[in-house]
Amino acid sequence: MGQGMRETARRTFIAALVVVAVVAGALALWQLRILIALLFLAFIVAAAMRPTVDMLYYLVLVGIVALFLWLLVPRAVDQIQQALGTIPTSRSELQTAASHWHGIKHQILIELQRRLQKLPSGTSVLHPAVTVTTKVFEVLIAIVFTLAAAAYWIFERDHAVRLVLSLAPRKQRRVIRDTWYLIDLKLGAFVRGELLLVTLVGTVLSIAFLIIGLPFWLLLGIFAGVVEMIPVIGPLAAGALAIGVGLTQSWQ
Repeated sequence: MGQGMRETARRTFIAALVVVAVVAGALALWQLRILIALLFLAFIVAAAMRPTVDMLYYLVLVGIVALFLWLLVPRAVDQIQQALGTIPTSRSELQTAASHWHGIKHQILIELQRRLQKLPSGTSVLHPAVTVTTKVFEVLIAIVFTLAAAAYWIFERDHAVRLVLSLAPRKQRRVIRDTWYLIDLKLGAFVRGELLLVTLVGTVLSIAFLIIGLPFWLLLGIFAGVVEMIPVIGPLAAGALAIGVGLTQSWQ
């Protein structure tokens, strides 16, 4: 009888320890969720870049990206400045524009003017501005960390694989290694495919928007290419934005 009670108590104690360990592990993972997400993103970036790095030591990739930015960034900046230049920057300009414009533009400016009348005071806006600045700084740090971790993983993956394999049973090492490399290969291929899809969709739609005379065609094409990664919602959002921009120019 006493032996059975001791066995029950021991099992209860072990079960309680397991529950506490699981809860503590879950809480720790939740607290480190951002770091884990960034590391996972870094592994994805590394998997996508690895074939290029292994074959061409990333020089061709850097050249393509530099050429792409050299061709697109000035045009995109011009269109952003053009878009911002058409936006009224004061209440008097807003009232003047609302009285001269018609159709959808008129309705948008009237609604904007109504909301500007309800704006809070400058002191109440200070705290949100500081919060936004802090978030932007955190995003920049996250981007740098992700790129640095991806670069490290590209060059140190084989060492990490050997370390993990040394801890595994000898009979399972080949299976673990092949599975690891297969996941890395498939994940990298998926990311490269998505990037290719974004590039093709953005390029084709930018050319199409340019041909039909839609303003800000490059920005709209880039937006459409990026949101193409979101199933169903992405194409609908891109189409709605293009239609909205077109309606601000003409109903035809």
